[in-house]
Amino acid sequence: MTARLRPPLLLALLVLGCPGPAEDECDRAGDPVAREDCLFERVSQLFSAGDHEWRQALQAIDTPASRDLVRLRLAILDPQQGPTLCREVETEGARQRCRRVVGRPHLASPPRPPGQEQP
Repeated sequence: MTARLRPPLLLALLVLGCPGPAEDECDRAGDPVAREDCLFERVSQLFSAGDHEWRQALQAIDTPASRDLVRLRLAILDPQQGPTLCREVETEGARQRCRRVVGRPHLASPPRPPGQEQP
């Protein structure tokens, strides 16, 4: 009889006790900066790995401003994807920032060793 109760009990615990996509470790972060960093880390790990699920993770973020912040940070991380990411921003403030980011790709390049001249 115990075996019959386990699956429904486990399902109930999963549904009631586990956080869903909208309530997770990032949402529980008390500090807004820590929350944004957490969201960025989650998406950027998928993005850097070349996993196409990064777009789904991005769309799961609840506010347009947070999604745009992730897009901007990804554009800085990967300047080749910057124009594509910037076309997808949702807020006017992010559009203005994107123009600056896309127009200055050298900001994402690694620093030169001391003494090395500019080409």
